[in-house]
Order: sequence, then structure tokens, then C-alpha cells
Amino acid sequence: MEKKPKVLNKLGKIIQLYSATLLDTFLSDDHDKRVEKEKLAYIQLKLQEAKGQNSLLVLQLKTEKVDKFEVLVGWVVGKTINKDQIAIRLRNNSQLTRMISLNRIDKISILTPTGENVKFAR
Repeated sequence: MEKKPKVLNKLGKIIQLYSATLLDTFLSDDHDKRVEKEKLAYIQLKLQEAKGQNSLLVLQLKTEKVDKFEVLVGWVVGKTINKDQIAIRLRNNSQLTRMISLNRIDKISILTPTGENVKFAR
């Protein structure tokens, strides 16, 4: 008679641990998405401010290759910044404009016309 409660007790602990793990995974995934959304909103706000001040941007972009990254230098083009992407007029070729997804931006450095330098990263 003593073995049955021990087996049920162990089974109950396993179920409880599994349920807690699933719940934690579910909640943390939602939290990660919310934090990522807040970061994108912050990047969008800073880029909008840079556009208003006609500031020079230096963007470090993620690439498909793990060890590589791309650096762009230029100014924001257009009246507003899209939620998903931004248009950059490149410094080295003013005729060339690139559309960049906000999800690809890893680091940003903003140099205002007054000389103030703002840096931030994801």
C-alpha cells in the first residue's frame, strides 16, 4: 500500500514541474516579443528625431553571415519612417538610396549638426 502513494507523489511532481516549465516558456516568449517591439519603437523614435535634425547616421546591420556585419553611413530620406523599414541616402553616393529593415539594425550612432553624438545598440 505504501508504494502507490509514492508513485503518485512522484508522478504529481513530474507533472507539476512540466507544467511550470511550459508556463514559464510561454510567458517568457511573450515577454521577449514585447521587449523586441519596444526596442523597435525606440529605434524608430530615434531615427525620426535624427531625420528632424538632419543628422548623420552610422548603422551597423546584421547580415546572413554570422561573423559579418555591414556598416552604412548616410541620412534619413522621406518625411516619415515606416514601421518596418527606413530609407537611407548614402554619404559616399548621394544618388543612391537604400531601404533598410529596422529588424536588421544592430547598432546606431547619430551625429547631429551641433556635434552631439548619440550611440545605442539593441
